[in-house]
Amino acid sequence: MKTTPALAAAALAVLALAGTASASASAESSPTADGYLWLTVTRTTAAGDSVTDTIRLDCPGREGDGHPHRTSACADLAAADGDFDALPGRDTALCSDEAVEVGATAHGGYRGRATHWAHTYESDCHLTLATGEIFDFQGARREQRSR
Repeated sequence: MKTTPALAAAALAVLALAGTASASASAESSPTADGYLWLTVTRTTAAGDSVTDTIRLDCPGREGDGHPHRTSACADLAAADGDFDALPGRDTALCSDEAVEVGATAHGGYRGRATHWAHTYESDCHLTLATGEIFDFQGARREQRSR
């Protein structure tokens, strides 16, 4: 098969565009080296009212962006090697008598592995004892996530 300069140039252009698109898609889905996670907490009262908060946690991330406790949340996630069931949690937490069911989810990736985790807790207190500050972002600046 005879290759002309024009055909070779066109093939190189196609390969360059494919590489750029691939790198761009990779950068969007994995903006940081360690982790990018969408965290959601849904609090449901005994009366059936519910409020959902969602935030993005990037590890290592940039100071001042996103999660209000990013440094400690990322440290806890690193200590658990991305396993939400192995988070160090906390020894103490502020607890109230308010009857609230709390559902927590995490979706995204950590160190090249897909993360899909969900658990329901009896209260915010139980959530904090089990997960530390990773899900402590109620009232923080939230990012919108479409499904």
